[in-house]
Amino acid sequence: MPGFSTRTVTLSSFGPLRITALAALGVVVGCQTPYGQDEDTARLQAAIQQAIARETDHLEAEPTLESPPFLDSEVERALAPRRAELEKLGPQPPRAGLRLDLGEDLLGHPQREVALGLRAAITTAVENNLSAQSARLGQGISETDVVWAQAAFDAVLFSDFQFVRLNQPQVVPFSDPPGIGRTPLGTPTRDTKQWEINTGLRNRLITGGAIEISTSINYDDIADSPGIEFVPDPAWGTAVSLGMTQPLLRGFGSDVALSEIRLARNAARASTEDLRAQLLAVIAEVERAYWDLVLARQQLAAAQWLVDVGIEVRDILSRRRDLDVTDANYADAVATVERRKGDLILAQRNIRAASDVLKALVNDPELPVGEETLVVPSDWMTDQPMRYDLREAIAVGIDRAPMVRRSLLSIDDASIGVVVADNGRLPQLDLEGQMRWNGLDTGLGSSFGELTSGDFVDYIVGLQFEQAIGNRAAEAYYRQARLRRSAAVVAYQQSIQDTVLLVKNALRDVRSNFMLVGQYRALRLAQAENLRALLVDERTKGALTPEFLALKFQRQDGLASAQVREVKALVDYNTAIAQLFRSMGIGLQMNRIELRIDETSAPLQSASRPEASGGSS
Repeated sequence: MPGFSTRTVTLSSFGPLRITALAALGVVVGCQTPYGQDEDTARLQAAIQQAIARETDHLEAEPTLESPPFLDSEVERALAPRRAELEKLGPQPPRAGLRLDLGEDLLGHPQREVALGLRAAITTAVENNLSAQSARLGQGISETDVVWAQAAFDAVLFSDFQFVRLNQPQVVPFSDPPGIGRTPLGTPTRDTKQWEINTGLRNRLITGGAIEISTSINYDDIADSPGIEFVPDPAWGTAVSLGMTQPLLRGFGSDVALSEIRLARNAARASTEDLRAQLLAVIAEVERAYWDLVLARQQLAAAQWLVDVGIEVRDILSRRRDLDVTDANYADAVATVERRKGDLILAQRNIRAASDVLKALVNDPELPVGEETLVVPSDWMTDQPMRYDLREAIAVGIDRAPMVRRSLLSIDDASIGVVVADNGRLPQLDLEGQMRWNGLDTGLGSSFGELTSGDFVDYIVGLQFEQAIGNRAAEAYYRQARLRRSAAVVAYQQSIQDTVLLVKNALRDVRSNFMLVGQYRALRLAQAENLRALLVDERTKGALTPEFLALKFQRQDGLASAQVREVKALVDYNTAIAQLFRSMGIGLQMNRIELRIDETSAPLQSASRPEASGGSS
């Protein structure tokens, strides 16, 4: 089997844990000024610090560890002189242009193939994967929610127009002063034409109140009656108003007024973490599918080799049927070859299924799933060891894992809810004030002129008070908000614990699969030596008895199985590395993919990921 490079990968270049964790905590407690919450804030900080310390403080600083080297077994040392010869025995890895028997596609045509590198597959999947596209749309929707929340503080222009035409009979009072005679004090009909225009601006304030400025123009044209005259006629009435409402207790302050904006921003940040989590999942799934396709091709290469060498043994038995081969011996050889042919058909089918899984994840417009072209991986797995520091790996996972970051945002949401609920316990006491400058004259311009004189000014000042007896609803809502924050802290602790479990399990998989690569490599060499020794006996002793050929079948199966086991161990090792990067939340950085987001904490330095070796190496 071709050799592998032995470069070293480091996962120990990450900064201290609490710097970024506490920076994220600043989002929770630093964006508001709750009433009497200093003690609660301190307890909240202590709870978050304790959750981190619980998982990391017991881990002493250790020198950087390395996944254990391949087992330096006696088998490999003993077979070192014949290593090159043994590598040529058995099914070869499907790389460097090795042709495979793929059969016909669903259209009955010879199978078409296209080469694809791992990095190109990951990059294309990040751009085109349907789940990633859905997550991007969700993030865009959340960003519009922020704008929608901010728009509540935009100034509103309002205007209305009204025209009234009245022609109504009405009761007319008369006066009868001595010496003057009977005089009407009104008109028998109300005949008027009126129209009114109001326009202005209204704006919410971050203090919780609102301010409004407006102007109005009124026009009245009243029909005169005998002996009665209206002055001014027609009448132009103008006014400019300035009004304000401001809560003094419940609803007062930016903490309450801006709560919806802060919640919307947190929702946008959460959707960004959802997008990051989805992209991390896509990258890990693409890498798994890519290496699964490599494994499927190795299984096909093994099945194809077994059929070829099995036919050779069957034909030898066929030629010796007149000598020492019984019908049972020959029938057993035929059955073995036919079984191997069936395995070849299944391997061909599995390659097509694995290729379609990869194409669906990548979603390349030039490689639609419905098209019959098969993907051929042009990269091979790495077998280089990984260096790591358990404490730092856990620290990076706590800092970068999307579910931990999302749980921090949930604490922030709950803290905002506590602030709003605490404010809601206060009585309702609202201040209302308005000033109105008035003018009236026969002309519009002269009416506005009277406004500047300030002779006619209205003042309105009022207070509105309201308080529920017992205030049970507000108190219950406040208790509920505090319980929700406590639940959010517990969920944060749970997310840290889950992340630690994922990171540790991934590291265990990396170590164990790396050891299995060496173990199965030794097994393959031993099986190859087993077959080589049998072939030497065949050439030197001419031992072609049915028993000898049956043994040859067994050793062929053993070598092919060992070859597949070794490749599967390599696949599992590389897949475990990808899963480790996913659980640590650094899969994007390790693949040199930049996601521009509004970080809540300082970014960490990335480690370098193991590179897959090219197909031609």
